Amino acid sequence: MTIHASTEDDDRRQWRSHAEFHTDAAGCVDLTALESRSGTYRGISPMGLFWSMRLNDAGAERRATFSKKDASPNRVSLMVEFAGNSIAETQFERIFLAPATTTRDLKVNGHVGRLFLPPGPGPHPVVIVLSGSGGGFDLDKAAAISRHGFAALALAYFGIAPLPEWLHRIPLEYFEAALGWLRTQPELDAQRIGVFGVSRGAELALLLAAMFPEIRAVVAYAPSSVAWAAGGRDKSTGEIIPSWTHHGEPVPFAPLPLRGFMLRSAFSVAVLKKPVIFRNLFRAGLRDREAAARAAIRVEQIRGPILLVSGGNDHLWPAAEMSEAIVARLKHHRFPHAVEHLHFPRAGHMLRYPHLPTTPRESRNPHLRNARYSFGGTPEADAEAQADSWRRSIAFIRAHL
Repeated sequence: MTIHASTEDDDRRQWRSHAEFHTDAAGCVDLTALESRSGTYRGISPMGLFWSMRLNDAGAERRATFSKKDASPNRVSLMVEFAGNSIAETQFERIFLAPATTTRDLKVNGHVGRLFLPPGPGPHPVVIVLSGSGGGFDLDKAAAISRHGFAALALAYFGIAPLPEWLHRIPLEYFEAALGWLRTQPELDAQRIGVFGVSRGAELALLLAAMFPEIRAVVAYAPSSVAWAAGGRDKSTGEIIPSWTHHGEPVPFAPLPLRGFMLRSAFSVAVLKKPVIFRNLFRAGLRDREAAARAAIRVEQIRGPILLVSGGNDHLWPAAEMSEAIVARLKHHRFPHAVEHLHFPRAGHMLRYPHLPTTPRESRNPHLRNARYSFGGTPEADAEAQADSWRRSIAFIRAHL
């Protein structure tokens, strides 16, 4: 028999998967024990019908990844086919919010955030959730974290009004004010604040934790060991644009050698029609050792444990190498808190919470001039890494907050 799965993302695009099985003697299929003989995945994978879903329309030209913009349930349909006929169908919902979860919006002086409060009087530990280079805020991720008994603040810092349109000159005082707001919420324990970031959000998470002592734990997915430039130059001054500022001054950053990278990539992109592998750009930036040393994030100043997650085949930037640089710096400074680096050699850059489609291998980003770029990894490796890293991330937060 063949099992078909389908769902619709928040852009109303259809995602589908299927897998063919030989049933047991009773006519049953146990996805935890039987292997898929053909379909969108092969082998034994209990959640294979989820991560192997593929986008079925031309919307991939705009955004190849599964779109989840809020904490609303995700409806999934299953259909069992035998001898060309549908013999069973059902639908169910994936629920992001635990029952009795409440929300509270943060809209003070341009701040844009949403706090998810789990049931119970508290005081609850709180996790600040920071998005990556896509901008906006990760409401779905924050909601999923709140299911485990934590308060979670999805905090945007660009890419949504009234915030900057793209990641440049983001004042770190913005986050200091958000920390102040959290301290005023009676249901929260201000002594147990952690931060969870992905990609550029992981870079930011480490910067904030090094600067603000209120932050007592960090989970950094695909992190950076240095603060990076925003990319490009100011048209009026010709100066390289910083990503972050503090007290009106740029946070020391490593510049990106864009001109040389674009020349080296031109033939591959324009003639061979291959996606950009931005990892090579960031590696080139790290080779400027003097600039990289100035831009190194002072992770030794963080007042709590750190969990780093990286994929060994990350095409966006060398997250594994930068994670090891962070670990080495902490060892050099005899960092007194726990440090763990979860490394998945075959995984790429797209590490999120588990059981979302991992089939997209590339995408476009409007904040990167709509460039077509590669994530790296494989669907199978990313799915495995997401499931394992999420379980261990939640355990890490629970142990240290």
